[in-house]
Amino acid sequence: SSYVPRQGDRSSKRQRPQGGAMADMEVSDERKDEMLMQFLSMTDDRVDPDVAQNLLAVVNWDVQAAIEQLYGGPMSRPGTAGAFSDFPPEQMGAGHGAGMDVSGMGDMDNMMHDASPHRQHIGSGLHPGMMPPDMDEDLQFALAGGNVSEEDLIQQALKASQQEEDNRQRSSLREQQEMELRESILMDQMREQTQREEQQQIAEVQAVEEKQKAEDERKCAKEEQRVAQELEAKKSALPSEPAADEPGRLALMLRLPGGKRLQRAFRNGETIGVVYDYLDVTVAEISGQKYHLVSTHPRKVFQDRQQTLTDAGIGNQFVLMVELSTDL
Repeated sequence: SSYVPRQGDRSSKRQRPQGGAMADMEVSDERKDEMLMQFLSMTDDRVDPDVAQNLLAVVNWDVQAAIEQLYGGPMSRPGTAGAFSDFPPEQMGAGHGAGMDVSGMGDMDNMMHDASPHRQHIGSGLHPGMMPPDMDEDLQFALAGGNVSEEDLIQQALKASQQEEDNRQRSSLREQQEMELRESILMDQMREQTQREEQQQIAEVQAVEEKQKAEDERKCAKEEQRVAQELEAKKSALPSEPAADEPGRLALMLRLPGGKRLQRAFRNGETIGVVYDYLDVTVAEISGQKYHLVSTHPRKVFQDRQQTLTDAGIGNQFVLMVELSTDL
């Protein structure tokens, strides 16, 4: 249904039906700049550029339509194509286009001055459905044919331009805040992921260390058990010390690494291994360590544990050194 505002009643703008937004024509930014410059040139730069841009946007960047909206009807000036349709041929000269005589049209300032008393109100009557939905209501009312002066229209257009800028700034601020929020959430997620990975790595290392520790403890316990069993077996198998008057008795002096000396009698038919077993069972400080029995004069290492004392050349009152081995 068409909308016809009541002249002189500004409250009629509240009775306007809600219309759809004007179809947006595909106009490039360069073309918009050209049309804006043409519009400003036709009005001798008497209209604020923001106001002019809003008016052009309302009429889909139709310069002639914007002029008609501004002055309530068509106007013309020299050198402006498409703006002479409302003038009779005798005022236009011999023809339209290049080479036409426009000398009788007079100065543009005089034309605007002559036109202004008759164009105090905008009456072209744009339908509300042709206007952007976010346009100021007073500006929509004026362009729809309300009883509003040109000064009011300019003020309303400036207000609409300011509102548009405010909306743009709010939208830009909102987008920036949303982007910062997304970045913050992403950083938190990355930090949490890093913490989870670090905790997982720490847990894996601890698990490996605990497993290795348990394995070492198991091996150590097994080794201690083996040594204890060997010592117990050696202790049980160790021959008793011969009596003082027993034939073949050999009294030996054993010198330990720390300087301590031990005296023990053995039978000459017993093996070198029996002396080693005696030291293993008796001397705790060398238990579990590798060592050799050595004579000093001359130096000789007794390693064959199956050899008897007599065969090894060990006699009564013989001194043997206990020397710790550096072999791995």
